[in-house]
Amino acid sequence: MDPQDEAAYAGRVRAWADHLRDGSRQTWTEFLGTPAAPADDRGGAPLPGAAQLELVRRLADADADLPRFADLADLVLTTAGPGRGLVDTPLPWPSSRAVGTPPVEPDRLPAEELLRASAGVLARLLAPEADLAPPRPSRPWRPWRRGFTLLGAPTTVELVRTALLERGLREGGARTTWFVLGGPLEDLMAQRWSARVRAGAGLRWQRLWRTSATNDRLPPGIALASIAQHVADEFDPSRVHVVLTDDPTTTLARVSEVLGVPGGPLEPRADVLATDLLRRVNPVLGLAIGDVARRHVVDRVWPQISAGEQTAPLGAPLAHLDWAIAAGERMAGALSSARYAVHGDPAIVVPTRRAGVRRAPDPDDVLAHALVVVGRAWRRYTERQP
Repeated sequence: MDPQDEAAYAGRVRAWADHLRDGSRQTWTEFLGTPAAPADDRGGAPLPGAAQLELVRRLADADADLPRFADLADLVLTTAGPGRGLVDTPLPWPSSRAVGTPPVEPDRLPAEELLRASAGVLARLLAPEADLAPPRPSRPWRPWRRGFTLLGAPTTVELVRTALLERGLREGGARTTWFVLGGPLEDLMAQRWSARVRAGAGLRWQRLWRTSATNDRLPPGIALASIAQHVADEFDPSRVHVVLTDDPTTTLARVSEVLGVPGGPLEPRADVLATDLLRRVNPVLGLAIGDVARRHVVDRVWPQISAGEQTAPLGAPLAHLDWAIAAGERMAGALSSARYAVHGDPAIVVPTRRAGVRRAPDPDDVLAHALVVVGRAWRRYTERQP
């Protein structure tokens, strides 16, 4: 493009950015069909990126009631997408350059590009949360109640632990009752993946399976038979209980029955999309505030802004399904011949071959959830900012 055309292009991009700041949901192509306003000369200021512009448009489309939307748009437009991806992608223009990165319609950018931009925005919105002191929950403690220790499926352990502490039970102690919580192997792996990512890993779902299959070994935290056997050897097998169910409410009911306390409903936590989004945010947020502060923010804030996804569970990647079935059968066999109590059918851990199962998170689904999470994070941010 000649200098005059470059200036016209830059003016239209900036005009579209201003239009988006006002909450417009027009695509770039639709905007080009509107009359051009006088050129907006802002010197050599860099143009907003295509992914950032499209992210602003989609945020407006996802939630028309976001407060101070122009401020959110400014934050998005000035936040670079972290990590590897497309570089300086131009928008389509009648006299596009013949060299360099080919132009792409912003609304046709790969979901991965918009997720990169979302990760950078979320890191900026969450970083100030590190300065807030975490609340100190106060729970009753009834010393005559039996102590307990929970091991196994990380998410289920967290849900059941919270419920038991609220009932006044004490965790640990000299005569603790040991519970190893489990269920279907693919759900165990999903919970392990979620826990690893919350701890700071940038781990992909497929890589978790590939590593386990290559080593022919389940991750230690969810190797139920090995965990239970170790505790039984170390302590009294009569104090070890393996609980196998496919939902947390049933798990709590069986644990509560052993401990002599009432059970109750527990809301299952689906976080496949949130986990895949968080693995992208982790590196940027960790660099911004340090890993210790990142963990505090993730533990305290992330569940609040990322909850509520409606998604089907993930299955083992097809390349590792045979290994998953064999590993599940070995675990079921070990649990069936154990000398400690097993509540539930050990066969529940064995994966099955089913049609229509998602074998990896869909980036488009993750992006749709990311728009919700960014909106919630922005609302929290504006509540603290004057």
